[in-house]
Amino acid sequence: MKSQNRKTVRLIDVAQAAGVSRVAVGQVLNRSGGSNVRVSEETRRRVLDIARKLNYRPNRIAQQLRGGRTKMLGVILDTMHMPVMYNRLSALERAASARGYRLVIGQVHADPAGVGEYLEDFEGRGVDGVICLFDLMRGRDKAVAPLFDGVEHVVFHGRPVYEGASVVRVDTTDAIRQAMAHLFERGRKRPGLVLWNLDDELCDYRRAGFTEGYAAAGVTLDEGMIWEGRHTSQTPSQEVLDDVIDKLIVGKKADAIVAPNDEWAVRLMQKLKSRGFKVPGDVALVGYDNLEIADVIEPGLTTIDQQHDLYAAAALDLLIGGIEEGKKKGESRRVTIKPKLIVRQST
Repeated sequence: MKSQNRKTVRLIDVAQAAGVSRVAVGQVLNRSGGSNVRVSEETRRRVLDIARKLNYRPNRIAQQLRGGRTKMLGVILDTMHMPVMYNRLSALERAASARGYRLVIGQVHADPAGVGEYLEDFEGRGVDGVICLFDLMRGRDKAVAPLFDGVEHVVFHGRPVYEGASVVRVDTTDAIRQAMAHLFERGRKRPGLVLWNLDDELCDYRRAGFTEGYAAAGVTLDEGMIWEGRHTSQTPSQEVLDDVIDKLIVGKKADAIVAPNDEWAVRLMQKLKSRGFKVPGDVALVGYDNLEIADVIEPGLTTIDQQHDLYAAAALDLLIGGIEEGKKKGESRRVTIKPKLIVRQST
C-alpha cells in the first residue's frame, strides 16, 4: 500500500530537475516518442541519474490506458524443475531490470488450462510480451498452441509450441557430448546414462549426445548402458537408485554415470557410498544444472552449467527486440545456447 506521505514523482518533475523537456524524459525513461525524439548521450545519463535520485517509478496503468508499453513481461515457469527455473528466472529478472522492464510470474506444470489462465491474467495487466519456460512433454502441443492465438510477442523455451514462434534453447545434446568426451579422456571405458522420464522430450537429446559420445571415442555402445524410467517425481526414491546401481554398475560394469540432474547425481553418490562404492574411484559421476549443492558436496560434482545469464540475454533480445522493432507474429527467430562443462572431483 502506498504511503500517504510519499509524493509521486512525475515525468515533469524529472524534466524540471534535469532542465530538459518532458518529451525528452519520456523518451529516456519510457521509450515514448519513437524515432521522432532525439536525446544526446549526456542528456540521457543526466535524466537517468536524476530519476534514480528522485526515485521515479513509471505509472504502468497510465501507460496501458494511453496505449503505450507497460514495460512489463509475463513469465510462465515449469514447477517440475524449480531449482533450475528459479536460477533462470533470477537471471531473467536481473537482465530485464537492467533494460527497464519488470516481470510478472506464473507457475504451472502439465496444465494447459493453467497456462491459459496466466495468459489471460497477463493480458489484463497489459504485459508487452511473454516468455514461456515450461518444458514441453510429448503430445501436449495441440492443447497448448491455441492458447497463444492472441499473444503477439512470445518466446518459448526449447522448441516452439507452434510454427513460426521464437525460441531459445540450451543445446542438451552438446552438453552430454561434452560430458562423454570428458569421461573418456579421464580413462573411463563404460559410461552409463540415466533417463529418468521418457515422456520428457529432452531424453531424446540426451540419448543422442550419449550415442555420439561413444561413437566419437570409437567405442561400441551397449544399449544396456542406458537406464530408462518414467518417473513423475524429480526426486528419485531409494528403490530407484538401487535399481540404477544394480542394472548399470553391478550388471553392466559401468564405471561412470551421467545423471539426469544434480539432485539425482547427489542422491546417487550417497547411495553408492552406502553400498561400498567409491566416487570417483569406482564410479565417476556427472550431474546437470550446476546447482549450488554441486560445489558443496564431497567430492565436488562435475556437472553441466546451462549458462542462465546468456540464456536470459538471448530471450530478452528476441522478445524486447521484437516488441520495439514491431516484428509481427510468425517471424521466427531462434537462438541456441552452448552449455559449459564444470569439472570437479567426482570425475
